[in-house]
Amino acid sequence: MLTEELYQSLLHDLESAIIFEKKGELNRSRVIARQVAGKAIRLLFTQLHLKTPQSITPYQYLIDIQNYPDLVAPIQDEITALTTRVNTDFSFPGKLNLVNATQNILLFVKGFKE
Repeated sequence: MLTEELYQSLLHDLESAIIFEKKGELNRSRVIARQVAGKAIRLLFTQLHLKTPQSITPYQYLIDIQNYPDLVAPIQDEITALTTRVNTDFSFPGKLNLVNATQNILLFVKGFKE
């Protein structure tokens, strides 16, 4: 369960992504956004007692949650955005806002009821 305290902590972490984005350091911003979203998804996995390998990265949680399409239907676009690979020049194939995607995932996990 995503408590208010943990929610605020993840939002605080996401602020770093916003700061890096404003500085034009998009790579760092993307990494932080993915980490924060993955941490929230990890809490969802725990809440639902879903099996996962012993030690996986927050990004891997974003990949693994896609195995539950009915569960993540409301945030599927956000999950897709956060797992989209960058081009060889480290740009995205489209205009994606990973900070907003992460905020939506945080709200989804915070409000999730079994």
